[in-house]
Amino acid sequence: MSETELHDAARDRARRDQLASHADAARGLVEQRERELAEMQQKLRIETADVRRLERFSPAQVWGLLRGDIDDKLSVERAEQSAAEHAVDGATQRLDYARADLARIEGEIAALGDVDTAYAAALGDREQLLRDAGTDAAAELTRLDAEAGELAAQVREISEATAALHEAQAALAAAQSALDSAGGWSTYDTFFGGGMVADWMKHDRIGASTRAFTVVNRALESLATELADIDAPPVQGVRISESLAVFDVLFDNVFSDWAVRERIAQARAAASDLGLRLDGLDAYLAERETAVAVRTADLITRREQLILER
Repeated sequence: MSETELHDAARDRARRDQLASHADAARGLVEQRERELAEMQQKLRIETADVRRLERFSPAQVWGLLRGDIDDKLSVERAEQSAAEHAVDGATQRLDYARADLARIEGEIAALGDVDTAYAAALGDREQLLRDAGTDAAAELTRLDAEAGELAAQVREISEATAALHEAQAALAAAQSALDSAGGWSTYDTFFGGGMVADWMKHDRIGASTRAFTVVNRALESLATELADIDAPPVQGVRISESLAVFDVLFDNVFSDWAVRERIAQARAAASDLGLRLDGLDAYLAERETAVAVRTADLITRREQLILER
């Protein structure tokens, strides 16, 4: 590919980026104009309804006739209706202009074609020339490509860890909700003499909580596996095995009302603490993902510089 073709491909891509920015602004203006028109139309509907109410024979019209001011009120309402109609016309025209401008910009973008593919092809041809020549730049390109591959693998692993984390957070939220219900019935049964029904409901909710925390435990096990794949250290004291031990034994051998209430309080505290630690892990994974994205962008920039400066 010639120097001219590479130049043209870079020019077209820069123009596309500029037009894309203009299109975003134009799209925002269209949305604003649409909201303005909707407001004007709503006002027109209200004014029209006021006019029709005065035009129809109604108690309001009778009262107006008795007072002798029906014609004046109707004239005012018709004037307000007319003003609202003009406002709708103006808003419609402004919206049409905004849509036309957006369509023009989008048409220019479409006319440029697939500029990214054209630019990538131009760089690819230029890169091949460098590799064929066996220059120092070719060796550095190989090194950059290897690092980019490693970063791509990290992105995948971090994404999988984040997905496992979010599943654990969702499971914990569901378990906490079940635990709150159990806590409510336990308090009622302990302090207000809930009786047999309350006692049955309490233990039913404890059973539901236990099952819900079993789901949490399994989600935490999956999360631990994913964290190991990215060599993630315990963040903010997240120790998965200890959390499992707490929730596996928390509701075992519970008999008295006071013991039940105390175990539920322990579970709530443990769940709340785990939630905070998982939030910290979420922030840590987001930071790692951002760092990988920044490094990847740096590699792409350096790669282009190597190709273009030769």
